[in-house]
Amino acid sequence: MSGPAVTVAALAAAATVFLGWPGPPVRPRHGGRRSGSARQLSGASVRWALGRIRPAPPPPVAELLAGLVAELRAGRPTGLALAAAAGDLDPVPCPHALAACRSGAEVSAALRRDAQAPGAHDLRALAACWEVADHSGAGLAAAVSRLAEGMRASAAIEAQLSGEVAAVRTSAGLLAALPLLGLVIGHWVGAEPLGWLLGSGTGRVVLVVGLGLQGLGMAWLHRMVARARVQL
Repeated sequence: MSGPAVTVAALAAAATVFLGWPGPPVRPRHGGRRSGSARQLSGASVRWALGRIRPAPPPPVAELLAGLVAELRAGRPTGLALAAAAGDLDPVPCPHALAACRSGAEVSAALRRDAQAPGAHDLRALAACWEVADHSGAGLAAAVSRLAEGMRASAAIEAQLSGEVAAVRTSAGLLAALPLLGLVIGHWVGAEPLGWLLGSGTGRVVLVVGLGLQGLGMAWLHRMVARARVQL
């Protein structure tokens, strides 16, 4: 096989493997404004690509809520309870809120700022509970306890969804690998399929149609996964 053909085959293999897996998880939106700038889109794409190589651990928001409930029920003031609940967590899911507690700033606004971090969107609900408790004097422990229970239920649903999505991922991997396997087998038996695909008019038509169908199949699988996660 010639050098250019090997290069084309390698690029096709890399692209097909990349397309063979559903894209980054689509989380439900919990309010807030999102900028549509190309810079933010590019940054999100880079962070997702790096996450596929070395996934960053999600912030332990559920552990924070459980610890906060225990501290509040033990009678600690809200600021000290939040500091105690977050003290042993790594990474700390609410650094801005802890700074606000120490400086006397508005904790609910700081929690909303912390909620902008990847995987920490549930802190928006904690910010709402905190704001209501500050303005009305209502107990915070009961509201945070219900919020923690809701997070546990969502985590169970997410785990079930991940198991079901695994079947889609397997199908996507097989769909991506089969054309490459056919090319390898054809080259092994001496048929030189890549030379025919690139060197003849009929072959180029077949290649374009095949790549188009491959792309449609990948897009359909990606859409299935995205819609399932949005409906979570």
